[in-house]
Amino acid sequence: MLLESLFIFLSLCSQRLSSYQVEMNTTDHQSEDCNVLDIYAPGESPVSRLFLTVTLVHCYGVLVFGTLGNALALWCVGTCAKTRRPVKVMLFSVFLPALVVCLVTRPVIGEIRIALLTCDPQRISVTVVQINMVVYNILAQIELTTIAAVAVVRAVSVWAPQRQALGLRGTVALVTAICVYSTLTGLVSSKQPELLHGVLVMVVTDEMDHLRILVTVLFFINTTLPALITAAAYILMIYKIQRNKRRLAASQQQGRETTTMDQATRAMLAVFISNMVFGLPHSIYHLMGRQPHFMNILFHVLFSTHFVMDPLAFVWFNSCYRRRVFSRMKKVTRSISSVPTSSFLHASSVSPSDHHHDSNPKEENA
Repeated sequence: MLLESLFIFLSLCSQRLSSYQVEMNTTDHQSEDCNVLDIYAPGESPVSRLFLTVTLVHCYGVLVFGTLGNALALWCVGTCAKTRRPVKVMLFSVFLPALVVCLVTRPVIGEIRIALLTCDPQRISVTVVQINMVVYNILAQIELTTIAAVAVVRAVSVWAPQRQALGLRGTVALVTAICVYSTLTGLVSSKQPELLHGVLVMVVTDEMDHLRILVTVLFFINTTLPALITAAAYILMIYKIQRNKRRLAASQQQGRETTTMDQATRAMLAVFISNMVFGLPHSIYHLMGRQPHFMNILFHVLFSTHFVMDPLAFVWFNSCYRRRVFSRMKKVTRSISSVPTSSFLHASSVSPSDHHHDSNPKEENA
């Protein structure tokens, strides 16, 4: 069923791409300064059609493979009997927002790309774009902050193993605080002046300049600072593990615990490295001030790639999850391959009896 659904979805995407290609052919006569949704600044040259086409294909790729990858990571975490409930809550807070980002916000981004390609200002409304931006900022912030929180919690458990682990109530409270903070800052970082007008008008004189500074500071706090905290936590964690490796491997039981801890740490470390590779340029971009829309698309395409790479790295670098996925894939392959065989055998076993029943009336007539 999953393969059939993926095939149907890819067929719909190909139909959509072919439809907008026809629309592009009908709008080639339009001027090059077509500014849908007021995206381009005055005097800014529009983005090339080839680049927009490539980013559109990338957008639908993130939609498909990001949805499947994050769903796979959630399945591994949810069905793992060895994972504690508090850890499951933290990991769900990482991959569930990424799943919603791929499934909900990417189609809107795709419509924006098509609107720019076809120069169709009626294709998508400004309200939908603003709502999509707010939802995206909130969910992406929840993901980044939770990754930093997971790194800090793991570092504390490695440096203070005698300390009581974070319980379910504490984990739920921490995730709730992250969601509330991400919602508030997501509204601000969406660059919607009307959301802050009532507050800013009382404390600033040049509202837009101060708003831009506030947004830049928030982007540093919400994107760069979590990466720095996560990096520091993993450096301390790896240092502690390497220093205590011989002592922890003294007994067989402690050796198994070390292996389990290394598996979980390795998987989340891979997620963090993926975020650093694809997310750090995005953080630097938002600290550079206003840039052409070409740069905006480029860095956000790079950043959105981590929604695909993070879950794949998480599953691949955890050997337990990787073995479970391969085992389930083998079972599904065997079940699919056994269906034609069983139907062929069934047809072969039925056909002689049918011929036998057909021959009886002829024999009686003879």
